[in-house]
Amino acid sequence: MLSCKKEKVDNVSTSIVAANIVAPANNTLINLDPASNAVVSFEWNAASTANFTLAFYKVVFDKEGGDFTKPVYTGIPGKVGSENKLSLSHKEMNKIAYAAGIKELNSGKVIWRVIASNGVVSATSGSGILELKRPLGFAENPANIFITGAATEGGTDISKAQNFKKLSDGVFEIYTSLNPGTYKLVDKVTGTPLSFVIDAGMLKEGTEVTSLASTKTVYRINLDFNKSTAIFTEIQSVGLWFSGYNKIQTVLTYDAAGLWKATDVAIVWKTESWGKDERYKFRVTEKDPLGNVTVKNWGSVNKDNSRATATSPASYFFLKEVDNSQYDYTFKFAAESQKTDIEFRLQAAADYTHKVIFK
Repeated sequence: MLSCKKEKVDNVSTSIVAANIVAPANNTLINLDPASNAVVSFEWNAASTANFTLAFYKVVFDKEGGDFTKPVYTGIPGKVGSENKLSLSHKEMNKIAYAAGIKELNSGKVIWRVIASNGVVSATSGSGILELKRPLGFAENPANIFITGAATEGGTDISKAQNFKKLSDGVFEIYTSLNPGTYKLVDKVTGTPLSFVIDAGMLKEGTEVTSLASTKTVYRINLDFNKSTAIFTEIQSVGLWFSGYNKIQTVLTYDAAGLWKATDVAIVWKTESWGKDERYKFRVTEKDPLGNVTVKNWGSVNKDNSRATATSPASYFFLKEVDNSQYDYTFKFAAESQKTDIEFRLQAAADYTHKVIFK
């Protein structure tokens, strides 16, 4: 029979000695610039582990005076956490500062620690402290923005709030009307939304604010959460402009939700020596917050167009701001008609476009 012999197994130690943080130096002041490529590098001497096991790290942040039981941010270094360095962008640091309660244009302090682990036991370093100065602008840009309240077209029913068109990260636009009363901006229409207000052209967190309008007024509202700015531009009129006549032939009436209409418009092409001119575009009169009145031209993405047909794609009617030339970037009516409905649509849910309905 075979006999068995016990092998001697050495004791395996799972001890670990905490990392020692080395950078940045305590009380370093960092002026945050989230739009830049700047980073903050957090560094520490490696933790000592028994039996040469590998240490893994995480870096936790808390507000000044916090005890790290609910850190405001946790960062994991590269190589699945085994590097003894963590680089965070100024954009990420701005989010940490916000989470720590530091307001825009204010300075405040955050504390940080390194937690090392070998998978069995862990050890925590001492704390470092940094002073962060936040710039103007929100740390976290909302994905969506809606407008609601007594002064708005949807009233106080948040389910009828109007959504803004998102132009880029943190940048939004809406064409809508406001009445006297109060309104607010929210990031969603279900659950518990964040609420924002516009105060003297600046975006702030808040519950509601009084409308600028003394009577029903149509506006384009532009928001930039990156800069915390808001601009109200009054839309005074929208006109259907004929190239051949070189003037506005019909003024459209604002309906709701970024839609202007004109009904029973007589479409009569301009007779020229070479034939008839069917070209048109739109002219919009605006007044900025300083009271300056300008005229914007809205036309085709194409400098020259063929006449519209029943099979023209939807993109044929898309609108963009164009120059004030008489004939360039115009559309062409498909036909002449004494009764034609025109719709000019600057609506958030779709491409800016227009519609021509021959009766």
